[in-house]
Amino acid sequence: AGDRKLVRGCGRTAHSDAAMCFFCPDTPPDKVQALGKGGLGTRGQANEHMLGHANDPHQFAIGMKHVCQAEPGCCILSGIGAPCGFTACWARKAVLEKYEQNGLDDFVCFQRYIPKCCCIDFTNQCPGGTCGLILEGCCCPIFSLSIARIHMMDRKNLRPDPCDYQLIHCSNALQCLSCIVSIVAIFVEELEEIAQIIDLIADLFTCSVAGCMGAQVHHEIKNDANGIVYVDVVEGVPINDTPGSPPVVTAYATRVDGAPLSDEMAR
Repeated sequence: AGDRKLVRGCGRTAHSDAAMCFFCPDTPPDKVQALGKGGLGTRGQANEHMLGHANDPHQFAIGMKHVCQAEPGCCILSGIGAPCGFTACWARKAVLEKYEQNGLDDFVCFQRYIPKCCCIDFTNQCPGGTCGLILEGCCCPIFSLSIARIHMMDRKNLRPDPCDYQLIHCSNALQCLSCIVSIVAIFVEELEEIAQIIDLIADLFTCSVAGCMGAQVHHEIKNDANGIVYVDVVEGVPINDTPGSPPVVTAYATRVDGAPLSDEMAR
C-alpha cells in the first residue's frame, strides 16, 4: 500500500455552491442523454463512463470549479487551443506518457472508450500512432480532451467532483435550449439572431470548460511529478476544490511506489 502522509484539503460551504455560475445541481444525474450527432456513441458515452466513477475512492488534487485560480495561464491557453485540437493532442499525449507503461505506444483511437460503430471499429484504429493522435485531437477536439481526462480518472480511480455534474446538467440545458430556439427560428425569422447568439454562448461555454479540463489535467500530472499521489475521498466531507481557503478537511495521499511524500507535497 505504501507509506501514507496527511494532505490538508479545503472545505466547501453551501454559500460557495449557491454562487456557482452554472446554477445547476451538483448531484449525479440518473442517466445521460446527449443530443446532436453521435448521441450516446460520443459525448453521452463519455459522460456515462464518467458517472461510473461516482463511487471511486480518490479525487482530483483540485476540482474544476477552482482550477482556473490555481492554473490561470494553463486554463487560458487550454481554452484558446481547444477548438483547434492543440489542447486535446497535448492532454492525450501527456496522460499516456504519465500513466501508461508504454506511453504513446499504448495509444488507440478514443482509447477504446467508444465501441464499434457500423463498419468502423474504433477500438483497433491507429494503435500507437502519433498521426492517429493528431487526427483524433484535431477532428474531435473537445471529445478527445474528455477522453484524456476520463483515461486519467480510470488509471487513478478518480471520482468526479460536484462541478462535473453541474457541467453535465448545464451542457444538457444549453443543448436543449439551442435545439428548441433553432427549430422555432425556422418558422420565425426574427429569432434567427437569437439562435445564433445562443449557439455562440454554447461555444464559449464549451471553450471555457475545455480550458478548465486542460488545466486540471496539467495540475494533476504536475502533482504526480515525483510519484503518483492519490488523494482519498472522505465520505461526508467536502471535496478539496478551493485553493487558499482555510484547511478544514484532512485527506490521505499515497504513492504507488511506496516512497514517502516530501514535506512540500504533504502540505
